[in-house]
Amino acid sequence: MMNKFNLNTTAKAVFSAGLLAFALTGCGSDGKDGEDGEDGVVGLTINKAKSLQVDITSTEILDGAISVHFELGDANGTPITDLTTYDNVDSLGMGIAKLVPQGGKGYKTPQWVSYINNVVEPVAEYIPPGFEDKAGTQIQASVERSCKQECLTAGNVVGQYTYTFQVNLNSIDAIEGLDLAYDETLTHRITMELRAEGSADKLVNTHFDFSPITGEQVSPEETRTVNNLEESCLRCHSDNYGHARAPKLAMHDGKRIALENCQVCHNNYSADPETGASLDFAYMAHKIHKSDYLVAGYNGSVHDYSEVTFPADLYDCQACHIENSDNSPVDAANFKHHTALACGSCHSDSTDPAQIKADMHGKYIETTDCSTCHADEGMAGAAHHFTDAVAKQNAQDSYSATLIANSVSYDSAAQELTFAVNIEDTNEESVTSPDADGRLTHSRIMLGFGNTDDFEQGYQRVDLLATAPTQAADNVFTYTIADINLTIDTTTPSTAVITTKMCVDRDSLQGVICGTGSDEAVSAATLVGDIVPFNLVGDENVEARRQVVSNETCANCHDGKFLSKFGGNKIPHGGSYTNFEAECQMCHNATYSSSKSIVEHIDFKVRIHSLHANKREGQGTGGEDRITFPEYYGNCATCHDKGQLSMDTAGVPATQTTDAELGRVEFSPIAATCISCHGVKESLVSHIRSEGGAANDPEGTYVPGSETCATCHAEGKAFGVDSIHPVNYK
Repeated sequence: MMNKFNLNTTAKAVFSAGLLAFALTGCGSDGKDGEDGEDGVVGLTINKAKSLQVDITSTEILDGAISVHFELGDANGTPITDLTTYDNVDSLGMGIAKLVPQGGKGYKTPQWVSYINNVVEPVAEYIPPGFEDKAGTQIQASVERSCKQECLTAGNVVGQYTYTFQVNLNSIDAIEGLDLAYDETLTHRITMELRAEGSADKLVNTHFDFSPITGEQVSPEETRTVNNLEESCLRCHSDNYGHARAPKLAMHDGKRIALENCQVCHNNYSADPETGASLDFAYMAHKIHKSDYLVAGYNGSVHDYSEVTFPADLYDCQACHIENSDNSPVDAANFKHHTALACGSCHSDSTDPAQIKADMHGKYIETTDCSTCHADEGMAGAAHHFTDAVAKQNAQDSYSATLIANSVSYDSAAQELTFAVNIEDTNEESVTSPDADGRLTHSRIMLGFGNTDDFEQGYQRVDLLATAPTQAADNVFTYTIADINLTIDTTTPSTAVITTKMCVDRDSLQGVICGTGSDEAVSAATLVGDIVPFNLVGDENVEARRQVVSNETCANCHDGKFLSKFGGNKIPHGGSYTNFEAECQMCHNATYSSSKSIVEHIDFKVRIHSLHANKREGQGTGGEDRITFPEYYGNCATCHDKGQLSMDTAGVPATQTTDAELGRVEFSPIAATCISCHGVKESLVSHIRSEGGAANDPEGTYVPGSETCATCHAEGKAFGVDSIHPVNYK
């Protein structure tokens, strides 16, 4: 039976539509569409945005009044609609400075002079003990912070704003010793810091270098930027500004992160009234990295950097000043031209330019040409500091000694090991074997057996400097080593690395016969050899050991040119073992029988994690082996490249060690790695055991491959180490 209600409803609708059409026809239509309404506002409020970004577009200076025009959006460029009215803008600071050329002998880099400054008196109770005689009145450059949104106006276009400074360049109070006159012919810089909700995600630092005559941005050649933050600083330091425990480079209540902004206030006349310490950026950075800086900050909060540990060579400016890369600023080489404070930070105990000059002349004027310090533009200047580094880099680039993979064989009856080494040297017309090369102080091949089990089957070390080859042809040197007792399967995939040390000369910048250089470096260059997979029957394409760490990531902080200089809490063994991808693990492996606790074990994965996390004995507060790791140790990406956290440890044995109460115990591979940072916690131990691992269990408990941690915790998994740790791949 048909539904009468639906039928009637449909009929009424059709009938009504017909009446409406008839009525419209009767009224007469002009056939024209109505006018479009106004477009809706396309934009975001600050509380809805996940991040903020600012683009300063132009600046005007009229009768001393400064107006800055900028656009505010989120990371996708969507305009922000409510900057002038949003209640939770907790910081808005604006600075302005001029770039002033410097006079004197030789080229001097121009310096920033801020128009906004404070004359600051020391506060007696803030003066640290021992600094009473250094306290005194000081000038400090600053920014305009109090005006905030009151100085803002919104433009006619959504997301466009103008900030008008309170300070007027025609009515600045005079400060003795400073030229604060407005000069429109000089390059000027506007700096801006903006933060909402106290969030690092909604923090912006930006700058605008411009000509006051045009109001437009100047070219890079017309300004001064010496370092690139990412390349010079963040390759070691953390930029995880939102992480509570990361030792990040976010200063002044976490609001200031851009070098260009820092340089405007941390200039060559700003200083701390309580300690007399210069706040000049170069002086401060040099002093901090050499563990020799103390300053009384806001409300007398003392910042003492005496325990900073620097993992590279302080003498090499290139550790931080990076030239000739794609990201290097145009004037990256300007660090070679001296300023009193920059040089005095290492060469003098004074911050007074006159005293620094006297100290420098007293030390060097009789033995050093004036142009070494007072260099004209384009000359080497301070480049003499890193001739040692250049010579070592040249040696690394020109010389290589590498095992020929399929050349290895082993005669078990005669107990003879035979292998061949290829040596290349672009600086020499003819190549000699290491034992006949007078430039070398070290040449050693390490052969580690067992790529899949982290060299559980042992290693063999051969000193090539003390061994003559049995034959040589076309740069290939063949060796037969007697009395080698190997009991391993000859098809076992294994690894070889050759490390070389070469004497270098700072005059010729090349390798030299040891003892003959006109200005020979104190330590030899360490030449890191390539990792070569092989087996004892000369098979091709032998499976390499899994790569868990890269030499390049280590060299971000531990500059490879200076491995031979490292000692103590830096790189041990005098740099004689330098390929962190496999060579170190040949000795530092799980099979080492340790009488110490798990975090003290020399197993490479344990040692490196516990060392960088300051978990080992003697690394506590004030401990002599303590390091100041410039990242958060939970950020695995500091040392590991993306894809290296697969947790593929199927054949790796347990790490055997000693527990103070239980005696001899072992930890499965992933467990040993985790516990090296997290410690032997009962909850963690229980979880490891429940997933097939061993933790504080009797020796022999673990069956290689039974550990299932990777199922959940391998990179990319639901609870992968890259998601539960603050991993930040750059």
